[in-house]
Amino acid sequence: MTNAEEELTNAMAMVSVHWRPVFLAMVDPKTDRLHMLYLTTPQKVLTVVEASPARKTSGDFFKEVMAEGSQEFRVAQWDHTAVAFAVPSCEAMEKSQFAQGRYRLPERSGPTLRAVNAQNCVFERV
Repeated sequence: MTNAEEELTNAMAMVSVHWRPVFLAMVDPKTDRLHMLYLTTPQKVLTVVEASPARKTSGDFFKEVMAEGSQEFRVAQWDHTAVAFAVPSCEAMEKSQFAQGRYRLPERSGPTLRAVNAQNCVFERV
């Protein structure tokens, strides 16, 4: 998860820790909508592209990828190019006007969730 003001190089440093493809999410501060990107690992077979500017924000990166659908990119710390793919949003999640209504979290003061069958990840309200 990143925010619009975070520098892209910082967000990619966290991605590099996993060193495998990841989903990167961001809530748009203007529209309150969740945006997601699928990021590949840097690939030796791709042509090396110019590194993104050091001060480029995650918000700017998301705007570019969402507009284009996909984008090859590289940050200065990487030797090779990676690819970012925009993940289309789910229409059902878009029905509520605010993120709080679209992405419900359990209430802290209400009932808690308890795993009743951890192997099958079945949950029940207690």
